[in-house]
Parts: sequence; structure tokens; C-alpha cells
Amino acid sequence: MAQSDSIKDKISAYFNGRLSPEEEVELLKWIKEDPNNQAYFDRQKAGLNPDDMEHPLLESSFAELKNRLFIHGQVFTPNSGKIRALNLSFLKIAAMLVVALVFGFSSAYFLFSRPGMKTEVAWFETKVPRGEKSQLVLPDGSRVWLNSESTISYPSNFMDGHREIKLSGEAYFEVAKLKGTDFTVQTHDYNVRVLGTKFNVTAYSDFGRTETSLIEGKIEIKKGKQTLEVMPGQTVTFADNKFDVKTVNASGMARWKDNVFDFDRVTFKELVKRLERWYDVEIDIKNPELDGIVYSGIFKNEETIDEVLHTFQLTLPISYSRDDFRKFSINLEKR
Repeated sequence: MAQSDSIKDKISAYFNGRLSPEEEVELLKWIKEDPNNQAYFDRQKAGLNPDDMEHPLLESSFAELKNRLFIHGQVFTPNSGKIRALNLSFLKIAAMLVVALVFGFSSAYFLFSRPGMKTEVAWFETKVPRGEKSQLVLPDGSRVWLNSESTISYPSNFMDGHREIKLSGEAYFEVAKLKGTDFTVQTHDYNVRVLGTKFNVTAYSDFGRTETSLIEGKIEIKKGKQTLEVMPGQTVTFADNKFDVKTVNASGMARWKDNVFDFDRVTFKELVKRLERWYDVEIDIKNPELDGIVYSGIFKNEETIDEVLHTFQLTLPISYSRDDFRKFSINLEKR
């Protein structure tokens, strides 16, 4: 393809959902051929007016194309003028609106299936690095907010009767209701069966627990033969191989997605781990006695790590020092 009215028309048709699977694959290959092609695609996309589009989800189709590029271990980086080959296990996505609404997975089907061959299931994966957050729209219209250092993945047959998500880290979900289909979030401790709802799941492997807070709707927690029904306002915690159900301010558990960190009696050790993830820093707790401190409070992510630590220093028996650009130490201060 040359950079002409023809390719311009194809780009416009892509964002309006009018390209055939074959034409979409051809466009994908053209973008990957040359950084100049990608730069041209960026310029055309930037000049599109969503109000004039036949399809209302301009960002959805754009990010779907990025997901298709992920299939081959490559990441499409807007405005960079480059295509970088990456191993998917190390893929990092910056804190931007990442939309993954796929128009029937037509390209995934075209790329992974051939006549007479069994269709191979591809997995789409998004990883968010330390210091970042991300937002996705899944193929069914469900919205997901991913917290720092979290990973979410879903299969290319996501819409084939059972919507399955795998989560490591923390995510807030607003799940779309679709008749005749389940929606399940898998964590390393249990599965969350969703019945159209808003909820937050914390499943970091180094927290020593997995926690789900229901804000609206209905969910079921399933582990082996055990099933727990969860009501709005309840938080289910699994730790030390047992469940605990409490009625709390569940909405506060998800305020991180709005850059507001609302802590309700969290241990100092967990507080520090969260700060390390949110600010991409290392914090060395010099005194084990600090692990037993329980903290409650609210602050915004607009504050710098120095400002946050200074506030803790005023309200807790600690002192801190900066050892390097991204390294800090915290000591117990006897008062």
C-alpha cells in the first residue's frame, strides 16, 4: 500500500468497522512494515473526529488494532514513530486509556485459524508497571481499571458463552450484563462469578490475602466446592486458608482508580508495599516493630512520595530518609 487516498480510505473504513478480516490483516501488516507507515496511521487517527464517525467507539477500534499487534509479540506505540519487538511476558503498558473492544475477533480468527484446522485460542494480556494505572474496555463492553503492577488476560473466544478473566494484582470491574453468558474472574486463591456488578478485587501475591469488595450488584466467591454469596457493601477476605466476610465501606476500596487512596486499618507493611507500587520506589523498613502499626487515612496520588512520607512522619512514630533517587529508608522514632 502507498500512502495515498487508498490507504487513507482504508484507515477511515477501519475505524468505522467496515473492513473485512482480510483487509484488516493487510492494514496491520502495512503498519508493521515501516515506522513511516505507523507515523502516517497516527496522523490520520489523530485527525479523525469522533462526532463524525459511523461507529461511536473510535478509541476502541484503535486499541483493538494494538491488541492484534500483541499477538505477534509486538507493541504498537502511538506517536513514537517506532514499532518495538517485545516478549509478551515483559510487556508494559503506560497509564493511558487502553481499550480492548474487539469487533467479533475477526482478525484473531483469521490469524489463528485455517480451513480444516482446529482454531487455536489466543490470549490477550495487559501488564501495568509500577507507578502506572490503566483502563480497559473488554469485548463485551465491561470496563476494567487496573492498578499498579497488575496483569489481566482474556482469551480470543471470550464471547463464546463464558467470559473468563485471569487477574494478578488489583482491578476494579464494572461488568456488562449479557444474557446466557457467565463472567468469571480467576485469582490465585479463588474465582469470582459475576452477575452484572461493580466490585474491586485485590490479588497481589505478596499481600498474604485475596480480597473482593462488592459495591453494586451480586457476585459469588467460588473455591472448590465452597460458594459464598456476597452482598453490596461486603468485603470477602481469604487468608490463612479461610474466608472472612465483613461489612465495610466497599466504595473506599476502589477509590485508587480515581487517584484517591483510602486506607482503613491497613498494616504498615502493606502500606509501604502499596507506596512502592504506586510511586515505583523502594522503601526499606529498618525496624520490624513497624510492621505491627495499623494505619487509616486518605491522600491523593497528586502528592509526591516525599510529601506522603512527610505526612506519615508527622502522624506516625517514624522518620524517613532518601538514600537514592528511588530508594528510601524508614526508621522507628521513639517519642
